[in-house]
Amino acid sequence: MSDFDDNWQISGSSDPATPDVQPHQVQAPAQPVHAFQPAPQPVQPVQPVAQQMPVQQPMAQPVAPQPMYQQPMAQPMQAQPMYQQPAYAQPVTGYSYAVQSQPVQYRTVDYGAEREKNLNECNRMINHFSPKVDLYQDYEKCKTDIVRYSRSSVAPLVWGIIVCIIGLSLVFSAVTSNYKDNIIAYGIAAGVFVLAGVGLILLFILKKRYNKKKIEELYTKLGELSNQLNLLYNGFSNCILPPEFTDPRILFKLQALIMSGRCVTIGNAINSLLSVQNTYARMNSAKAQFQKDTAERFNGTPAFFNAARYLDLR
Repeated sequence: MSDFDDNWQISGSSDPATPDVQPHQVQAPAQPVHAFQPAPQPVQPVQPVAQQMPVQQPMAQPVAPQPMYQQPMAQPMQAQPMYQQPAYAQPVTGYSYAVQSQPVQYRTVDYGAEREKNLNECNRMINHFSPKVDLYQDYEKCKTDIVRYSRSSVAPLVWGIIVCIIGLSLVFSAVTSNYKDNIIAYGIAAGVFVLAGVGLILLFILKKRYNKKKIEELYTKLGELSNQLNLLYNGFSNCILPPEFTDPRILFKLQALIMSGRCVTIGNAINSLLSVQNTYARMNSAKAQFQKDTAERFNGTPAFFNAARYLDLR
């Protein structure tokens, strides 16, 4: 136990629990006191916030109640297989196929400008084809003559045969008659009838030969006129009409329909001309037959077809 001496110095043990050092005890030298240095800890990487959050433990499953004695025990439910859509039927995520509606734009037609444009085209075709209107008319007359000479009448042949039969019957009556005095008169009458009948038959034969020769000449002329009309059509650049509608009479009719305001374009004017009952069908039938006939005669190349006679040009 520590105490103070006369010089007010501490003597004895400072701690009552610690006895003072006796003379026979050796006191160990004092050890140097070192400052405590903690060992360096390794730097832990900073984890994301999501990983630093504690993971919520699943709740404990409730314990199923135990069945009582002689009570039916509930059977566990069987897990039903879930329907899965095939891969091709699953929706694709991450893409947007939304269709943006576009504003509807309406085209404004300037009928005045369209009408003026078609009138200019009509004038251009009229200036090219109208100087050759005589060529078109000669061509149509040639076709008409071919049809007329092809339909040679057989009336002279029929009447010639009838008259000859009458003359022969008079001769038979004169020979078998009891009136011998009248045989000369019957003979003269029979001769006249026979000569007349033979004349009619000869007229039919000569006319048939003449018509055949005339038809050959007309077909030769038709081929020449057809070639000229084809050259005339090919000489017009970028013609919007087929060859059968290039007759100047048709062009003047189209121009009149547009100028009167009944039609705006050349196509509308053509449709107006073809709108008459059976006009389009008759024209196509006549065109097919004419091209077939002329192709056989002109080595497979049909002649020029003109639709002027099939349209209402009044």
